[in-house]
Amino acid sequence: MAINFLNTVDLNSIQIENIVPENATAGTIGGGVLGQIYFDTVQDTMMQYVADSDGAGNPGYIEIGTTSGVETFSNTNVGSTYVDFSVVNASAIGDVNIGFADLNAVDGTSTAADRFLTKANKWATIPFGDITAVLAGTYINVDNSTGPEPTINHDLTTRTDTTSTVSPGYGATFTTIDTVTTNTTGHITALNVKTVTLAADTIYTLPVTALAGNQARVSLTPSVGAVTSTVDLIGTAGRIAITSQDQNNGSITIDFPTNVEIAGTLDTVGKIAVAGTALSTFGGQVQIVGATAGNTNNAVTLGQLNTAVAGIGVFQGGYNVATNTPALTGGSNVALDQGDFFVVTNGGTFYTVTLEIGDFIFAAADIAASSSPAVSEYTIVRADANLAGLSVDEPNAIRGVAGFDSAYFTADAGWISLNRQTNANGAKQALNDTAPSERTFLNGLTTFEINLADSSLFGVNALAENVTVEVTQNVSPYQTVYADVTRSGSAAISIIFSGNVAVDIYRVLLTHI
Repeated sequence: MAINFLNTVDLNSIQIENIVPENATAGTIGGGVLGQIYFDTVQDTMMQYVADSDGAGNPGYIEIGTTSGVETFSNTNVGSTYVDFSVVNASAIGDVNIGFADLNAVDGTSTAADRFLTKANKWATIPFGDITAVLAGTYINVDNSTGPEPTINHDLTTRTDTTSTVSPGYGATFTTIDTVTTNTTGHITALNVKTVTLAADTIYTLPVTALAGNQARVSLTPSVGAVTSTVDLIGTAGRIAITSQDQNNGSITIDFPTNVEIAGTLDTVGKIAVAGTALSTFGGQVQIVGATAGNTNNAVTLGQLNTAVAGIGVFQGGYNVATNTPALTGGSNVALDQGDFFVVTNGGTFYTVTLEIGDFIFAAADIAASSSPAVSEYTIVRADANLAGLSVDEPNAIRGVAGFDSAYFTADAGWISLNRQTNANGAKQALNDTAPSERTFLNGLTTFEINLADSSLFGVNALAENVTVEVTQNVSPYQTVYADVTRSGSAAISIIFSGNVAVDIYRVLLTHI
């Protein structure tokens, strides 16, 4: 039986070695999808399934290459007008040698009647006429003007550069090139020289003048002409004082008055330090924004304090679930603040939840007395240390202490790991004729049947349908191979090979799911 692939096999551009297409004859090959191929043992050729096999639109098998590939090659037109091949192929099949291709052209002299082929695929006449000389022109000279290879050169230009320096002061002059005129060949024909005169020297001062009303003025004053600009510094009574020393290179002092009045809000990035021992008084309210994280020296606002302590409950003692003591459910419940909690001292059913000794019950919100609270007003934490249990209903399974068999598990710093080399759900079995393996050879197929219920494998409760199989070589490099694997409704798995396969050539890796 062939291996049954039920989806596309992607080999990711990997070679297939020693492949043999299906051997069949016309009429015996089953089905037919576009692109399917087989080897016809009668016609001794490869066949392919196409949409139109007969020119009438009927699908079917045709020989590969009959409609799209080159089957024969010939070049019997040797000695043609333009191209001549050195090898003649009347009807060649397989590797074809056409030899060298030569143009049938001979040396000669062109005439006015000759034509040449243009890139527009047109025959054009060859223009005739001879150049007898190349003459010199403006700024151009020619060597060997009558040929056969004239050389054209630009006339050499001689230029002498001069340099000069100048350091003009105020009111001095100097000359510079303003414009350049060229002819049509790019040569300079004229220069315009311009004389530049620098402005006279001007000295500016900044005299300081006191003004009335807690003000001072700074004036930009030129040595010639009127004041150019003024800047007035204006103080504020009770807040900013302005004093000045009147003169050129004078001074302006900006300072606080003896008693400072702040009309708005005083914002400071740093701290405010109050010197002396006198008592500071505040006529209005003082708002403290609040402490910042990590700074234990900050003041704390009332809002921050309330937030910090909100939800920090108090241990209320033990709770007997069986007797509801103290009353947490029903119409006679006790009052609790958010965060108050009990420890279960006697187990039972709390609403619909089974609780055991050591579990915690927290008030999730403030609960008023005699309010018949819902279960959603409590938070339950199972913190017992019982043995872990099993449950069909997983949410109701008992969470507790679990143990692990050291034969199959390893404990390292609190982490439990499965020992893969001693996995109780895995097994390795050689394909031989010794129990639990049995070999048969029939009709060109070798079958190894594995009894999974054997005690050396998975035992009496094993079912073949729950076991995965990988077939490998039994010696290095232990390469994975692919055989036909079938599973019975019991504990038997069959591994089937094409041909006569000896014992202990292959083995199977078994995993019980």
